[in-house]
Amino acid sequence: MTKTKPAARVIALEEAFLHPALWEQYPEGLKQRYSVVKKRLSDVGPDRLKVMDAAGIDMQVLSHVQPGVQILTDTKLAVQISREVNDWLGNVVRTYPDRFAGFAALPTQSPREAAAELERTVIAYGFKGALINGHTNGHYLDEPTFAPLLEQAQGLDVPIYIHPTDPPTQISAKYYAPYTDRMVPSWGWPVETGTHLLRLICGGIFDQYANLKIIVGHMGELLPYCYARLNIALTMGDWLLSAQEKKAGKRPQGHMKKSFAYYMKHNVYITSSGVFEQPVFDCAVGMLGIDNLMFSVDDPLRDNIEAMEFLADCRLSAQDRERFAHGTAERLLKLPPHQDQPTVRPNRREAFRARLRSRIGRAVIGTLVK
Repeated sequence: MTKTKPAARVIALEEAFLHPALWEQYPEGLKQRYSVVKKRLSDVGPDRLKVMDAAGIDMQVLSHVQPGVQILTDTKLAVQISREVNDWLGNVVRTYPDRFAGFAALPTQSPREAAAELERTVIAYGFKGALINGHTNGHYLDEPTFAPLLEQAQGLDVPIYIHPTDPPTQISAKYYAPYTDRMVPSWGWPVETGTHLLRLICGGIFDQYANLKIIVGHMGELLPYCYARLNIALTMGDWLLSAQEKKAGKRPQGHMKKSFAYYMKHNVYITSSGVFEQPVFDCAVGMLGIDNLMFSVDDPLRDNIEAMEFLADCRLSAQDRERFAHGTAERLLKLPPHQDQPTVRPNRREAFRARLRSRIGRAVIGTLVK
């Protein structure tokens, strides 16, 4: 961990695990991509806790690594595997209630089954919401068929975390080929996820479900950088189009009643998962405000130590650092406040080794990408 813990409690929200039932469904190319971190993804027990303790992370909210059940085309299989994965995660949370919480895997191939599974996991296991890996076979959450799921999330007062995934095949083929393997993970994922959120905003989803909460990671999936332009061009363009439709005698459908900025500040939360640069953070804070930002690592795909050093060094007041590290997550996910939780006491030797490995790894990567 860092020499002085930067906050009274640290909660990380986008932290991945891997379940063998879904692993068997993944294509060979994806399995090869995850081979380096498969062992760490598969462990959600003492070894992961040691890594968390070494960094100074008190709690992880766990979710299945992408593309999750959204990759499946067989609805019955998606329902079956979702239940199996969620029951397994539920037992993990029960075993380590002070260290782990869960986001449900949902069979979005059937929105009604997904809504039922969300309700089941929240009631049975105390899950804090759900994580959905982008589109489901080309279908996005703004489509009317997903109404049962969005109604359920709003009714249960739990957020949906939209995680990146590959764009639909036809998009990847048109935009990114022949550089797909490089451009999709680096550029295609944030564009895809930011676009998914914009579809919800443009489609009037947050007018239909005013209390629905959506989380996106990676410091906002490019949206804070484009925030000012989107707020003016998207908002005014949408209102102008709606007025033109009314004037033409058409019944406006799927329009925004409020501004882009309103929805981003009232319905959207973003996490720092995988992005630990001060200028990017400053942009996100400046556009959304600190109360809409939450700390995350993207463990084990990113480095816990690097994330904690960022948390310690980022330019925030002591009060705002506490909000970012745990306060907003406690409020949004209804987690007990940190006073009710035991303090993490990391092994000093393990912490030293973790810091050393982290710095060596970052030095090697920094040299390679210069």
